[in-house]
Order: sequence, then structure tokens, then C-alpha cells
Amino acid sequence: MKKTKIICSIGPASSKYETFKQMVLNGMNVARINFSHATEEEIKNTLNLVKKVNEELNKHIAILYDTKGPDFRTGKTKNGSINLENGKTIKIVKDDILGTEEAFTVNYKNALDSIEIGNTILLEDGLMKLEVIDKDKKSLTCKIVEGGILKDRKGVAVPGVNLNLDFISEADRKDIIYACRNDGDFIALSFVSCPEDVLAVREILKEENREDMQLISKIESEAAIKNLDAIIKVSDGIMVARGDLGVEVPMDKLPIYQKQIIEKCRTVGRTCIVATEMLASMYTSARPTRAEISDVANAVLDGTDAVMLSGETTVGTHPADAVKYMAEACTSAEEYYDYQNQKSYARKDRIPSAIAQNVIDTDKLLNPKLIVVATATGYTAKLIGTLKPKSYILAACHTEKIARSLALNYGVYPEIVKPYNNVEELVKNCKIKAQEFMDLKPGDLIIIVGGFPVTNKLKSTNFLKVETI
Repeated sequence: MKKTKIICSIGPASSKYETFKQMVLNGMNVARINFSHATEEEIKNTLNLVKKVNEELNKHIAILYDTKGPDFRTGKTKNGSINLENGKTIKIVKDDILGTEEAFTVNYKNALDSIEIGNTILLEDGLMKLEVIDKDKKSLTCKIVEGGILKDRKGVAVPGVNLNLDFISEADRKDIIYACRNDGDFIALSFVSCPEDVLAVREILKEENREDMQLISKIESEAAIKNLDAIIKVSDGIMVARGDLGVEVPMDKLPIYQKQIIEKCRTVGRTCIVATEMLASMYTSARPTRAEISDVANAVLDGTDAVMLSGETTVGTHPADAVKYMAEACTSAEEYYDYQNQKSYARKDRIPSAIAQNVIDTDKLLNPKLIVVATATGYTAKLIGTLKPKSYILAACHTEKIARSLALNYGVYPEIVKPYNNVEELVKNCKIKAQEFMDLKPGDLIIIVGGFPVTNKLKSTNFLKVETI
């Protein structure tokens, strides 16, 4: 049983129930719905898949919605694509035109005002490269440095340039509200560049009475890297979105940024996700490459909480197998992880943090079979998960909503328990659930963590108890 969580993007390849169910059995924890691609019918189908599999398998698969964000893209072309030839010139214009070999348009017209002569423009994740050689009020003239076939609505990136795009479009606002009203547990925010972007979305959650929904900020630009500490502070989690980030920053810096982002998240107790091209060969291949397996394992060894599959499970030919290979890579890396000598990230002067650190120390000294956390809000289970004990964490929750809120936390497995009225009942209920969760034998030790009196307030954890089965 792995500790690292797996997010799977849902698309045509994973839209049938039997495939979806097998992905869950192979290790999927969270279903990702990408607003950039999914139709309303496809979204409803995914919601039904999650509901059905949770009921049938008694699971707590959560739902992560992913926003479009201020996604800078090319417009449509006359024949579905145009050929960009090295050395030739092409214009990018503000007028709404169908693109040709002479000119094409973009969706954010005013963004052209921020681009200057000498800037580099990258198309379709950096596959094509333009250099701006002239500019007027209505267009940019570009030299084609690296050409290719440019199809409709491909991504545009201008490294090092703030394009001043509105973070929340009207379409994104509608999508965020839809997520609030349709079982969303997490929202991944695309192209976050500053903390104000995240806070603006929190205002929408407040209006919808969904402040419990967790916001995952996707780090995809140089601006986000510069504002990383401030973004982490106002987010519930961070996604290392290596696709767009790898276009915006030098590719050789990407592994360093990945390690730094994970470390910063662990320092302040935020969930971290590593995403993009983790098993990209499985778009078509039945097996991943050795390098891809190493990539997944190294993300786990870096300390990530979760890893993500994108096209591998939306359009790939072997979606369930992709989950299986990823889960196996995670499990092997977790067995090698140095739990004994890892750095402490506990925060001073806070009772729950002190107890969480004591759980880690007790786990190292006694090697218990299980850590059981009685949690009304999920806070303490998340906190202990961030500190990465060697033992599995069973989060004893009262509601399905809290159980699903823990779907991205390392080593945390939520289960629903009966409410309790005193410490004795709490311990009794936790021991019963622990024995249902794991094959415990007489004499096995478990750690029980909780708070009493029971409240729905954050950070009310105040005791730790070691129990013998």
C-alpha cells in the first residue's frame, strides 16, 4: 500500500466505468477534471464515476477541478494549420482573422502591447520559436527561428514578460462556481503569478459558502517562481506544473525548481504535487521508460505528497496500467525513503505541531503498526502527513467531506468513524477502525492522536496515546 497519492486526469480513455474502477484499484486517489478540455456532459460522467466507485468500493476518491486560467493561445487558422518556415517572417495581429502563413491572431489582443522588439515568443510548449523584430499598434512582426506546423489554439509563452492578463475571466468565474456547486474538493488554479490571484478565488469560494474547498496553485511561470513564498502562504497546496514552467524557464533549471518548491511546501506544511509528462511514453506504449520510473521515484524521494498523470489517462492507450506502474514506482521509493534521519518541519509554540512532532518521534522509537488520528477537520492528519512518519496514518473522520479533503496528503488514509462523547469512546472507536483497516495482531502497537473536548475548530488536537492491541 503506497503513501504517495496519485491524481489521474479523466478523459475519453478513462471515461468507462470498468477502466475507471481499475484505475482506483491500481492506486488512483483523486480524479482531475480539466475545464480546458472537458465538456459539461463529460464532467457529469466523471462525477457519476466517482460517486459509483466510492459507493461500490467504499473509497473516498476526491475531485480536483482544474481551471483554464489566463491561457494565452493562438487563434484559428484558415485550413486548420499553417506551416512556419525557418527564416521567414510572420505577423501576430490584433484583428480577428483566420491564420495564414503571413499572419495569425491570438485570444488576448492587449497582451501584444506588453511584448517588445527582441522578445522571444514560444508556441505549443516551445516546439516553435519566434523573435520579435518589429512592432506597431496593431501587430508584431516576427522572424521564425524554429518552425513547424502550427495548429489552431496552441499555447503562447513569452518568457520573462508580464503580459498583464486578467487572472479570473468570466469563463473561469463560472467554472469555479460550478466546481463549488458540484462536489469539488480541490481547485487547481492555472497560471497563478501572485498571491492576489489566489485571494481573488478565495472571495468566490466565500460567496459560494465553500471556504472548505482547497486551492492548489500551479507554478507555471517566472513570475510565480519570483512570488513563490507569498503564493505558498495563501494556498492549500502547490502543483509543480512542469509543462508550462519548462517553457517559461530554462529546461536545465526545472529539476532544481522542483526540489526547491517541494522543500518550501514541506517547511510550511503545504501539500505538494509534481505533474506533467511523468509517464508520457504511455500515451502509446504499454510500458513506461526506465527514465520515467526514475522521475516518479525521485519526486517521491524529494518529498512530494502526490504525483499526477495527465494525457497518460485521458487519451493514453493503457490508462489503468499507467496508474499501476506509477503506484509501483512510488511504493519502491517510499521503502527506500530515509524516515529516520529526515529534517523536522514542526513549528514552534503550537500544540498540534508539538504533538505531531511527538508522533514522529514515537513512531521512530516504537515502530508501531499504525498511527490513528481522530480528526474533526482533517488538520492534524494533514500536519502529521507533512512530517512523513514511516507508519501509515489512519484518519478517523466523521464525514465524507473531511475524508475526501485528505485525498492528497502523504500516507493518510481516511475512514468514517462513529461520533464519540469522551476520550474512552474515542480510543475504543479508533481501535475498532484500526483493526478493520489493517490486519493487527495481539501485542501490536498503535498511536492514537486526537483532541478532547470534540470541536469543529482547527488545531484543537491535545493528546497522544500509545495503545496495545
